[in-house]
This record gives sequence, C-alpha cells and structure tokens, in this order.
Amino acid sequence: MNIVEAMERRHAVRDFSDRPIDDDTLRALNEAVDAANADGGLDVQLVQDDTDAFGGCPTHYGRFKNVRYCIALIGSDDEDPAQLDRKVGYYGERLALTATQLGMGSSWVVLHETHDHDGRWRLGEGERMPAALALGYGNRPGRAHRSKPLEELGAVENGDLSGAPDWFLSGLRAVALAPSALGKQPVRFTLLEDGKTVLAQPLEGVQADICLGIARYHFEVGSGHTDIVVR
Repeated sequence: MNIVEAMERRHAVRDFSDRPIDDDTLRALNEAVDAANADGGLDVQLVQDDTDAFGGCPTHYGRFKNVRYCIALIGSDDEDPAQLDRKVGYYGERLALTATQLGMGSSWVVLHETHDHDGRWRLGEGERMPAALALGYGNRPGRAHRSKPLEELGAVENGDLSGAPDWFLSGLRAVALAPSALGKQPVRFTLLEDGKTVLAQPLEGVQADICLGIARYHFEVGSGHTDIVVR
C-alpha cells in the first residue's frame, strides 16, 4: 500500500480488538516515531498498556473502547502554541498513515488532564500534548467522512480553480481526504499569483491548527509540492 492509498483507506477506528501488535510492527512504529521526533523536533512517544493506553484521561470527543496502544503527540510549548499544534498535526498524520500501511486502524483524539495519566507517557518541563493517536486492530472498519468541495478547500489568487494546475488540484483532493475535528475541515489552500507558492491558512474551528498540520501533510503528499507559506 503506497501513501496515497493509505490516505484513501484510513478512516477513524475507535473500537479495538484484543489482538496484540506483533514485535516487527512495533519495531516499525518505533522507527517511524523516532523519525518524526528527529524531523519535527518533537517528543512523540508510543504507549502500550493492557487496560487503558489513555491513562484514564477523558477524551474531548468520541467514545473509545479497548485502547491498548496510542501515540502520545508531545512537544515543547516554549514556541508559539499554534506552531506546536501544526507540527503535531503534520507528523501525527504521517504516523497515522504509517499505521494504516502496517495494517492497523487509528483515530485522532484530544485528551484532557494529560498531566494526570498514570505514567503512560512523560511530559518534560515546558512540554504539552495537544493530541494523541489511538492505535490497534479495529473490531469494525472506520467509515469515510464527509468532505468539503474542492472550491471550499482551495482557491487560486486572482482566478478560479478551473485554471489551476493539475498538481494543485491533486493536492486539494488529498486535503479532502484529511481527517479533522468534528469533520469541519477548517483549512484553506490558495495558489498565489506566482503560480508556485501556496498559502495555507487555518479557519475558525475546533483545533484548527492541528487540522491545518494534518491537511498540509496531505497536500504535500498529494501534490508533490512543498513551497508552502502558513499564516
């Protein structure tokens, strides 16, 4: 399964079976976590627990069952909080799609009270955990989410999408597949007048900066284009 196929197949799974993740798959996940930390300057941690990988932390949205594995998306909060949220979205989605390629289900989740977590992860001085990924083998497959039309996800400066290059449209189609809080997709990508620079913006919405990070990863994969300005 290539990364584009993983984007098409990945849907949120919240009800997991007792099937353990085998050692080879755990090794591949840990390698992906190490790469995300190296590339993003993060402190992402893979959590395994036989009862509750969330460590008793309440979820912001959604009911989860039998979560024995999760990826705690942690980073330094010394920088702009929006910047950390965007990094977590970007590298977290990269990990979610890796899990899909490895045959697992996953779901984004925002947890509350993450400093009181029964020791499932470590939060260093000045660190914050904006989100996590529940992982495992689902009891049932996830369902596709609704997506905004491309005209609401993207635009061309001083023009319209009818004149957009194929790579930009491919990026927007990948963005349409991106998960987002409450399925609202509060993001917009604009191809600027120079025909090569893309402006990525969060819109009003829940966890909009995390959603923008997720969508940016999808756009880059779908378009093969990384000349992106965020503001």
